[in-house]
Amino acid sequence: MKFPSFSLRQTLMLGVAAGILLPALFFAGFQVTSKLETEVALRVEAPLKQYADVLSRGMAVAVWNLDRGVAIELVEAVMRNPDVVSVTVTDEFGEPFVKRGDASGDIDNQRQEEREITYNGARVGNLSVTMSTLQVQAEARDELMRFSGALLLQVALAFAFIWPLFSSRIVQPMLRLRESALRLARGDLSESVASPKNDEMGQLSNALDTMRIDLGALLGEREQKTLALQRELEERARTEQALRDSQAKFAAIFDASPVAMSVSTMGEEVQTLDVNSAWGRVFGMDRASVIGTNGKRMGIWKDLEVRKRALETLRATGELSNFQAWMRRGLHGAEIYCDLSGRVVWLEGQQVLIMAFDDITEQHRYDENILQLNATLEHRVQERTQELTDALGQLRAAQSELVRAEKMSALGSLVAGIAHELNTPIGNSLTVASTLQDHADNFAQSMSKGLTRSRLDEFVANTQQGAGILMRGLQHAAELVASFKQVAVDQTSLNRRNFELQHTVAEILLTLGPTIRKSPHKVTTDIPHDVELNSYPGPLGQVLTNLMNNALIHAFDDNGPPGTIQITARLDGDNRLELLVSDNGRGIPAAHLARVFDPFFTTRLGQGGSGLGLNIVYNLVTKTLGGTIDVSNLPDSGACFRIRMPLVAPVIAPDSAAG
Repeated sequence: MKFPSFSLRQTLMLGVAAGILLPALFFAGFQVTSKLETEVALRVEAPLKQYADVLSRGMAVAVWNLDRGVAIELVEAVMRNPDVVSVTVTDEFGEPFVKRGDASGDIDNQRQEEREITYNGARVGNLSVTMSTLQVQAEARDELMRFSGALLLQVALAFAFIWPLFSSRIVQPMLRLRESALRLARGDLSESVASPKNDEMGQLSNALDTMRIDLGALLGEREQKTLALQRELEERARTEQALRDSQAKFAAIFDASPVAMSVSTMGEEVQTLDVNSAWGRVFGMDRASVIGTNGKRMGIWKDLEVRKRALETLRATGELSNFQAWMRRGLHGAEIYCDLSGRVVWLEGQQVLIMAFDDITEQHRYDENILQLNATLEHRVQERTQELTDALGQLRAAQSELVRAEKMSALGSLVAGIAHELNTPIGNSLTVASTLQDHADNFAQSMSKGLTRSRLDEFVANTQQGAGILMRGLQHAAELVASFKQVAVDQTSLNRRNFELQHTVAEILLTLGPTIRKSPHKVTTDIPHDVELNSYPGPLGQVLTNLMNNALIHAFDDNGPPGTIQITARLDGDNRLELLVSDNGRGIPAAHLARVFDPFFTTRLGQGGSGLGLNIVYNLVTKTLGGTIDVSNLPDSGACFRIRMPLVAPVIAPDSAAG
């Protein structure tokens, strides 16, 4: 972390301010904190315990006699203290007897005392008194603010005294020294910088003036030596320039060549004199490490017999052309295939070998791969085609099996819903029937002892009431069975029929009742009662079931607040319907919006998610119901699935719908 750079005056001012403010603020804070604790103990905690003790004793008779008037007077007397937040008196059953004030505010700034109210040794109630420390804290803050204001005034007076003294004795002399130093840096040594004062700044000025005088003498001596050295360097430069020009021409041409080249002596043993940059890139070695050695010691030849044949050709003919060999990038590097060309020339009475190395590894491998590929291409194409065909068949079989599993899961949910919904009316009917049986047995026993008119009237009334309850329960069960039967027929077939959308959605929600009631969330609908479709209610029910299950699983946090799923329908023109299934949950990540309808895409892989729920929804909407579906995130929160479908579905084949 880079700290800001301050000037000397800024540093001094900050030091003075920190030296005055920090200790004072520390001790003031300590003093105010100690005083605050003392005030809280004297003004809040001590009265709180006193009030609790007094009220617990005074309330005993009032609670025992249920005299709320006396209790209220005692509580009101305590509530006159502005620091008292609330007083609560409860009886022995925990029911409120007297309550004044509200202690639900800032709990951290409150103190509470509780007492048992006893009368003659028996507990008759409980007392709770709560007092606030906010007023004591406010007074402590006011005192701290007054102290801070006085401290700031003290710092301002200190600055008013220190600033003129610091400016005249330190800042202004340092500014003059800075100007003198700048003149010396520019080479102006004519003006003296000595000071008549004998303080520290004056001694620094005199030392700077002594340095000015010594520097002038050194500069004069340096100029004389510089002139002599310059003449000598000019003569040497002319001699060396000619040599550099000659060497630079060869070096530039040699090093700039895109072909890897080396220069070696051709004595009894080949010895490398130089290599260019392209050679270093091809063989992966730097120039300094190869000068003075040869290809054998460098390990760049894969087969030394091949090197021997190349050298024999060069010594016999003086040149080498189109000689191809496997080489290495260094002693243990990768193998490369090179095309070698070389010529032996005479330079200054010595045989010199100039070699060129062209890396044709990729071309060589490409040629070999082309030959091998041509030989095996047809066979590989057949194998790959067969593999893809087998994989496609397996994928289709797996998808069909998963779709069947999803449908069986939906059927299982339907059966669970039927069992749960029928349990109540059938159970009630069974209870009423057993009761009627008991009444009949009792009536039979009464007849053997003699039957009275009142007993007969009672039996008839009970029988009529039980029969009515039994008929209502069985009628409700019959209605549920009829509704479930219709939903089951719709969801397990592709029967096309006329149906009211509101009634069909209500039947679907009825089958999903147990699943919805297990969650804290709720489902609401907004569907006009006059919307009638000629379509496939089974696929439509499966679409709504999958969308609601998807929302219950993915839309809401496990520990979050209860959510709402909304099903809304409205006519889109004369012959089309727009159906919206939305929720107020977390929404869908932007990266997943384009993939939610893809098969096998799920964020709960390994946690029960198959990735086919929304893919089935997409296929049913687009193929069976003849509509379209899209999804988007709502502006506030949650996601919305929008289905647009015709009121009269197109005629389709069953196999097409099943896919």
